[in-house]
Amino acid sequence: MIESIVLDQEAVFRVGRVVSVDGRRVRIAVDKLKNGSHLLYRGGLVRNVAVSSYVKIVKGFVELIAKVDGEVIQEDRGVASTYRRGVDSLSRQLDVSLIGYIEGGRFERGVREMPLLDNECFILTEEELGLIHTFVADGDQPLEIGTLAMEPTQSVAVGINAIFASHIGIFGNTGSGKSYTLTKLYHELFKKYGSIEAFRQRSQFVLIDFNGEYVNRVCSNEDARSTAVLASNANKREYALSTRVTNGPRLPLPSSAVSDLAFWTVLLDATEKTQAPFLARVLNSDYWDQRISQPADLLEVLGDMVLRATKSNDRMLDRQTVLNLLTEVQNCLGSCPSPELANLITDFQQNLHYNATMGKFFWGSWSSTPIDPDHPAWEAKTKDKIVALPINFSRIEPGIDLIRFKIVLQYYNDVISGFSNREHLSPLLKRLETRVPEIKKLIVVDDGRNYDRPLIVVSLRDVNLSMRKVVPMLLCKYLYDRKKVNDPGNEHYLNLIIDEAHNILSLESSRESEAWRDYRLETFEEIIKEGRKFGVFLTLASQRPHDISPTIISQLHNYFLHRLVNNLDVQAIEKAVAYLDRVSFESLPILPTGTCVLAGISAQVPVMTRISPLPLEAEPNSRTMSVTNEWITPLFVEPDADELFYDPDVADYDWRWRSF
Repeated sequence: MIESIVLDQEAVFRVGRVVSVDGRRVRIAVDKLKNGSHLLYRGGLVRNVAVSSYVKIVKGFVELIAKVDGEVIQEDRGVASTYRRGVDSLSRQLDVSLIGYIEGGRFERGVREMPLLDNECFILTEEELGLIHTFVADGDQPLEIGTLAMEPTQSVAVGINAIFASHIGIFGNTGSGKSYTLTKLYHELFKKYGSIEAFRQRSQFVLIDFNGEYVNRVCSNEDARSTAVLASNANKREYALSTRVTNGPRLPLPSSAVSDLAFWTVLLDATEKTQAPFLARVLNSDYWDQRISQPADLLEVLGDMVLRATKSNDRMLDRQTVLNLLTEVQNCLGSCPSPELANLITDFQQNLHYNATMGKFFWGSWSSTPIDPDHPAWEAKTKDKIVALPINFSRIEPGIDLIRFKIVLQYYNDVISGFSNREHLSPLLKRLETRVPEIKKLIVVDDGRNYDRPLIVVSLRDVNLSMRKVVPMLLCKYLYDRKKVNDPGNEHYLNLIIDEAHNILSLESSRESEAWRDYRLETFEEIIKEGRKFGVFLTLASQRPHDISPTIISQLHNYFLHRLVNNLDVQAIEKAVAYLDRVSFESLPILPTGTCVLAGISAQVPVMTRISPLPLEAEPNSRTMSVTNEWITPLFVEPDADELFYDPDVADYDWRWRSF
């Protein structure tokens, strides 16, 4: 009885025989009676082979698995002319590629041996199809993410270790489901492990969110979306940063990170040959720290700088140099400015003059007699007034403000002494003036505060363009360096998740210097090349893979590829991703929304996967707007009285809005 069932199954599931072998490329001639879309077997329908499906080639006791790449029709010249039906003279042939074999009840990827001509070819059984799509290795734990697009009844689960102990790339055009897939991965992970204390203690996920898609929001009863994106509030802390306000949330960083040379090099976009060495001299020297700790000593130095500026023969050291020095000192005092210094600046503005033709300073009203800088009276008008100022420099806030102050002092000391070229360093000082107030809106120096939740979401939606690149760079570099130094035994796990990664990993940018671009890319290339050894992993999501460094894309281990229409994006994937077969690659431009090609070390074969739905409260804030609904739904906002007017052309005295 069993033998009859097996024979019956083989008769139905056989589709043809091997007629050509060319390396991994094999051609199969389909039997004449197996050209339908479905086959009838024991009262049910079995899906027949088609492009992107799998077949089994039996070579003795070896079962080789191949994927159908294409099919052709050829005329069968061996058919007798007495056949009445013309279709019988045609032979359907399949082009397949060997991908692996079944041995000991397991599917193994790779080619161990080649088929022979005339080997039989069969449709896979449900059990065999399940073996191919069993991606969870022994000792690993499954994480279900969706179903096969071609077989909706077949679930797709990946091994947690295979996915999360790897670098992940999620790519797809806007609206293809890229953000949804990212959310699905980490939502399922936190749902499975979020309540385990060891997981909370030993893992850290940091999400850089450029568009505010993964932050919670207060929703109405009718719309429960996005109230617990990725994880519950017990496992998540959000920093919705903003440069638009001064009292918004700020990202905590220790003083060691803020005083790091890399921090200021990145923040100020310092050039490699002149500005970066200048910053190194400031940060690696304790000269100004000693002066600042003794206010009288520092005032003596400031007074001497002003006096030397007026004595110098350098025509670049004019009246404005002195005023700028004193003004910068006043600005660095921040919330504790000195009224006495403000009065002194006003005094200098009114009385200190400079004749560029003569290269001489004048005091008071303009006259034909310049001042004598070597006369004791001149020192009394300048240096002595500064030395007498009642300023307590210890009130300058430690961290960013203090380092800014030291940079200012070093700059003017170098320029007045002729040690540095003003043209080389002045752009640095201008960036210092604008970027320090901006970074202070986003970062707070806090040595005692650490990231106390396993998931940290940093939203950059309301951050200006210059800081949108700086903050992720600073944060990722700090976390990576800290992990290498403080965790040599890899007892903790760190995953840096960057959505819209092209914003920080762009290969080309006209808004930044070449040195800054190289430094930025080298940092992340180091993380993706070396991070695995230190327990640091990257998850990148982007709609523009061609804009990201090919080195970074090629070093990823697992790919979730959604619809990509742009030829440059498709070519970038083709060059960097070695896991794709021809059918999977050619399907990228036509993938439906919510469907992706999963490829990499976590999947034995590339599979077209339909991502399963998320709970409404966990969906990212990336839903596409329905204009047909929005455009017919008015906004009901109660107007002010002066915003209303009477339109005589409207019956029943309808009230109209002047503007939104």
